[in-house]
Amino acid sequence: MPAEKLTKQRLIHIIVMLTILVAAFFWRTYRYSDPEQLSCNYPCQVAIDGQSTFITSDDKETGTISMFPAQKNWSIVEISPQIEKNENGQMKLILALENRSQFTLVTGMHKKYIIHIKNR
Repeated sequence: MPAEKLTKQRLIHIIVMLTILVAAFFWRTYRYSDPEQLSCNYPCQVAIDGQSTFITSDDKETGTISMFPAQKNWSIVEISPQIEKNENGQMKLILALENRSQFTLVTGMHKKYIIHIKNR
């Protein structure tokens, strides 16, 4: 199969795509921040995105904890939490930690919090 000629349009396309990739790389590098480490004695209260969040036991099942108030756009790395509304209409994350003592929470602004729970 013979090689195609490098046309002017193809060269421009290659340069534009390369520029987009380099810009995305530098933007992601510029916006990167280390995860914030939070540690608390269970049950506890931590500040996430300037909002006070409570971490307590969930009475339905053993090995699960609840975080409230929470936001819909929060996610937990490697664990899929259930999202519920409590009696006050606040969002609540329910997650099973099993044998873990820490988990990573990612907020809507892609900020990461590593939460270590002691005495659980």
